[in-house]
Amino acid sequence: MILQNFNLFNPFLTMKTALLSFAAAVAMLAITPSFAAAPASDHRDKDRRERNYKEERRLAAERARLEAARRKIEFERQRKEAAERARWEAQQRRNDRDSNYGYDRNHRVTPAERARWEAAHRNDYGRR
Repeated sequence: MILQNFNLFNPFLTMKTALLSFAAAVAMLAITPSFAAAPASDHRDKDRRERNYKEERRLAAERARLEAARRKIEFERQRKEAAERARWEAQQRRNDRDSNYGYDRNHRVTPAERARWEAAHRNDYGRR
């Protein structure tokens, strides 16, 4: 039967088996991750680490300098904004004090005109 026809020394069967084994080994090596041992450290690693450390310190100093410049610019902007607001409010107070109730400067306002103006504009202060 089958075992009687099987010849161990058949060159075709041994060649075929060897090729299949070789192909399987190549496939397994190709898909298997290789783990290489870490190389021994040398002086160049220390130099590289030191260079990276110096670079990081330089970048940190540069970031700190830029942040300080941004804070200074923001402080100046706030200071100018506050000064402008104070100037505007002073001008508004001056205009309120110097107003002649809607009449020309040289017009003498009567108490009735003043009362009429103040009654008409009593609630205007909050809407400016």
